[in-house]
Amino acid sequence: MNINFHCWIGDYLGQLFRFIVYFFLGLAVVACTNGIPSQTEVNSSLEFAETPTRIVALEWVYVEDLLALGIQPVGVADIAGYNQFVQIEPQLADTVVDVGTRQEPSLEAIAQLEPDLIIGVKLRHEAIVDTLSAIAPTLLFDPYPAPESGIRQLDEMEQTFLKIADVVNAKPKGEAVLQEMQAKFEAAAQQLQGKQLAQNPFILGQFVGGAPQIRLFNDNAMAVQILQQLGLTNAWQGAVDPFGFNTVWIESLPPVENANFFYSKEENNPYFKQLEQNPIWKNLAFVKESRLYSIGSDTWIFGGPLSAEVFVDKVVQANML
Repeated sequence: MNINFHCWIGDYLGQLFRFIVYFFLGLAVVACTNGIPSQTEVNSSLEFAETPTRIVALEWVYVEDLLALGIQPVGVADIAGYNQFVQIEPQLADTVVDVGTRQEPSLEAIAQLEPDLIIGVKLRHEAIVDTLSAIAPTLLFDPYPAPESGIRQLDEMEQTFLKIADVVNAKPKGEAVLQEMQAKFEAAAQQLQGKQLAQNPFILGQFVGGAPQIRLFNDNAMAVQILQQLGLTNAWQGAVDPFGFNTVWIESLPPVENANFFYSKEENNPYFKQLEQNPIWKNLAFVKESRLYSIGSDTWIFGGPLSAEVFVDKVVQANML
């Protein structure tokens, strides 16, 4: 009994000690960053006395941005998911620490890493930005600008990438990466010129999690804007949506059946298998004429410049089949 009591006391004191440490750590960081605003909008300013080197990224696109700049983050939200969906080089180092989910990151895990910069997304992390800022200076970006803002998702991706490059003192590298991406776009446009893929409009779809619906991407989507850079035309003109896609049923496909259909899906997606027996699906022109082009489940169309290059490669490869 005494042993159990002492163990309980030890555990309690240990938890109390950790609470006190993180409480005063938060006060110290607040004092050091007093006057530095947290960023909730694209292109807001945040000054650093020294270049951040210990960076936690809470959204996959910013993980990719750091890797493209030659920087390994110290912490990342949902590493398993990142490794499943984001297939770029370089890859995450084994030493990178998982700090929970993108929606609900672990504040304790983040604080233990003693970061000097946290990068998150407005959509998920605006509600906890004050808490994150008590741990380290925090940048939040919005990859889904309102359509009426006049900022395309592709523009925002490039602007945010350059902002991060500037913060980590790697602006020349950032500019070089974007130049390489643009060169990839131009080369792909040349390869597709006069080809069947360029002559027909396209639609871009995503089958998600076995749901009996399809995401069709409209002109507000970065992935569509990339394909338009290649000289391709989007046939899907759905309702304007900040995220750039409309969730539809199969009955929405006949009006765009003459388009080429690029799609991504998880392996063994049960809904996609069921479609093979669906009479509407079987009679669509792009199905009967074999104009279905898989870009794979591991092509991340919500990413940064390196994912954009992978996406373009997949489209060009589809034309070569």
